[in-house]
Amino acid sequence: MRHLVSVLLTGALAAGCAVAAPGERPPKPIDDVEPEVTREVAAALSRMAGDAGAEAAPLLRGCPAAVPLELLRRTTKGEERSYLYRGRCQAPLLVSVTYGKAANIKQLSVKAE
Repeated sequence: MRHLVSVLLTGALAAGCAVAAPGERPPKPIDDVEPEVTREVAAALSRMAGDAGAEAAPLLRGCPAAVPLELLRRTTKGEERSYLYRGRCQAPLLVSVTYGKAANIKQLSVKAE
């Protein structure tokens, strides 16, 4: 009996953890205290959308000219700042951007949410 309860409890905990996994639910927006960064990222996305050779161009086709962005996460590591945005397009996008030492965009990637 004790083993059965142990197995059931373990299964219930695993199921509960699976439900709470971050990939299962869309993250909620946080306050954007650096709107100038958000504007710069939106402008970079607009340039990417107009560049037929850009890898993310097909994903950005369903977006307005000025992609509406919601800040989901901001982190720092040394002198680098990383941001995760949700792009509000026909199909929601996740936009990841990293700023380097010189406060320039070092990395920018777009994927479907």
